Amino acid sequence: MADLQRRWWAGLGAAILLVLAGCAPPPPDPFDNRGPIIFVDGHDTSFGKQIEQLVNEWNRRHDYSEKVTFIEMPDATDAHRAQLRAHAQDLAPGDQSEYPSQCYDVVTMDIIWTAEFAKAGYLVPLDRDEFQVDKFLKRPVEAVTLDGRLWAIPMRTDAGLLYYRKDLLDAEHTEPPRTWEQLIRQARTIAPKYGKDGYVGQFNRYEGFTVNAMEAIWAKGGDVLSPQGAVIIQSPQAKAGIKMLASGFEDGWIPRAALTFTEERSREAFQTGSTLFLRNWPYVYQRLSDPKSPVSDKFGVTTLPGPSALGGWNLGVSNCSTHRQTARNFIKFVTDETNQRNLFRTAGFAPAVAALYEDPELRKQFPYLDVLRRSVENSRNRPATPYYGDVSAAIHEYLANALTNPVSTDAMIDSLVEQLTAVTQGR
Repeated sequence: MADLQRRWWAGLGAAILLVLAGCAPPPPDPFDNRGPIIFVDGHDTSFGKQIEQLVNEWNRRHDYSEKVTFIEMPDATDAHRAQLRAHAQDLAPGDQSEYPSQCYDVVTMDIIWTAEFAKAGYLVPLDRDEFQVDKFLKRPVEAVTLDGRLWAIPMRTDAGLLYYRKDLLDAEHTEPPRTWEQLIRQARTIAPKYGKDGYVGQFNRYEGFTVNAMEAIWAKGGDVLSPQGAVIIQSPQAKAGIKMLASGFEDGWIPRAALTFTEERSREAFQTGSTLFLRNWPYVYQRLSDPKSPVSDKFGVTTLPGPSALGGWNLGVSNCSTHRQTARNFIKFVTDETNQRNLFRTAGFAPAVAALYEDPELRKQFPYLDVLRRSVENSRNRPATPYYGDVSAAIHEYLANALTNPVSTDAMIDSLVEQLTAVTQGR
């Protein structure tokens, strides 16, 4: 009996220890320190170098012990991603001993890279309460949340917009298009009447092509991957979206020159007055409305005639960082309401803070804010897969050929299905 009691008490003690251990707070992060950090973003093309000015403002407010060094990534998003991956792969978590200058403490990522970088172990998970994520628009936060954990903070959100020559549509007593059918009809009839090209987007072989292709596919009710990750781009709806773009190049309402267009090249085509319609991002609004712009008082903006791809750039903390407290504080500084407002005003970066869309002063200065918010709220995510880079590369490799040779569309999509199936299975 005594032996039984001893075993009972021993078991109870062990159970209590397990419960206490389960309730104990997690061990402190050994790299949760303050110190100088490196911040990387894309090439700063904003008027007056607004990102660089933001870094300078942080450095004016902090002494040298928490200095932020700003490094600009290549212009091309694919090269930007490759450089981030290369640096992340070189360094173990928190290990800067051998390569102290190589860790990018705070990284700016295209919204679609988050799943890939998180699953690869390149990022540190972030606390939702610390960053007050409820202040941000829901769609960007959802896009950087994986398996219930937050991996990045929205810095600037993005959704595609349709810019149009308001003066020409007004002259024809015509409203801007709400559907692709209306857009195509206006591009075919109104644009030639005024010596303009009908429509331009981003059709060079890079991520911009993938975005434009997916928006056309979504507009027709198709998709590239199912929510479970199955390849479904061979559906009749998806094929209809690609064939719609291919017919644009074949019929001429999309100029063949657009096959080489990126965001900036397509903006230039519209801003110099050669095009009736332009698909592009919100930053273009400030460029077009500049008093020196040839179309400053001639254009309007509305939502796309179908769902936009959710765009945007987000800030994450690298797993190699040993100064993570400074890194997190810098992210909070960049994404506070004041700096979000200033970046929108000066650089045209669509804010991720929801309250700014109701700001009376901003609404007066930028009357398209309602259009922008609707575009973000109705946007869709590109496939959240750790293989996204390879998925996108396959899309713009095979489908670009379909646009230049429409009769090959079915064959190109069949080949794409085989490639995407291999990629998404890790082969």
